[in-house]
Amino acid sequence: MTKIANSARKSILDLEQKSQKAVLHHLEVLELNPYVCDIKKIAGKKNIYRGRIGNYRYYFRLVSSSKSIEILLFEIRGSIKQKNIQRM
Repeated sequence: MTKIANSARKSILDLEQKSQKAVLHHLEVLELNPYVCDIKKIAGKKNIYRGRIGNYRYYFRLVSSSKSIEILLFEIRGSIKQKNIQRM
């Protein structure tokens, strides 16, 4: 089961419909195997990873107890600030 933060959900809904479908498909694949795509662990953070879909970057948390993922942030790659990452 995938949970998506409100801010990430809003960013995804702002995309054109074709891009939305691609992102949702990518998140479904990610839910099945969180290590299949271009995924990197965030240094200094426990269970927080990042991935990329085209020009967008997303950050997510693996929740091992419920075997799910939580999408924390979804933004254009250049607009993500270090301050946002530190707050996770």
